Amino acid sequence: MLKAFNISLEALRIAGGVLLMIIAAEMLLSKEKPEEVRRGDFAVVPIATPLIVGPRTMSTLIVYSRIYGPLVTLVGSYIAFAMAYPLLRYSYIVFRYLGSSVLQGLAKFMSIVVASIAVELLISGLRGLTVL
Repeated sequence: MLKAFNISLEALRIAGGVLLMIIAAEMLLSKEKPEEVRRGDFAVVPIATPLIVGPRTMSTLIVYSRIYGPLVTLVGSYIAFAMAYPLLRYSYIVFRYLGSSVLQGLAKFMSIVVASIAVELLISGLRGLTVL
C-alpha cells in the first residue's frame, strides 16, 4: 500500500509520530468536567479510547507491520483489544470505584506514554532518513 502512494516508511513514521504527539498534547491539556456516568457510556474511560481506532493507530499499525511483520502486529493488536474491551465494556464500574479524579490522573499518565511512542516514531523516522 505504501508503494502505491509512493510513501516511504520513514515518512509514515514521522507523520505517525507527529499525529501521536498531537493526540498526546490534546489528552494532556484537556480538562474533563465531571458529569453523571451512564451504563454503557464508553467515553468515560479516556485512557484507551483515543488509541483504539483512528488514523494515528492505523499509521502506527502500518509501521509496526513493516518492522515486525503482519503476524506479530496482528497478535499484538488482538492482545491490546482483549485488554481494552473489558475496560471499555465495564467502564461504568471502573468509574464508580476509581472516581473521575483518578481516571483523569491515569489519562494524563497515558498521554505521557502516547507522547513517548510519538517520540520513538519520530526518532525512528529521522534515523531512517539519516537526519539523526
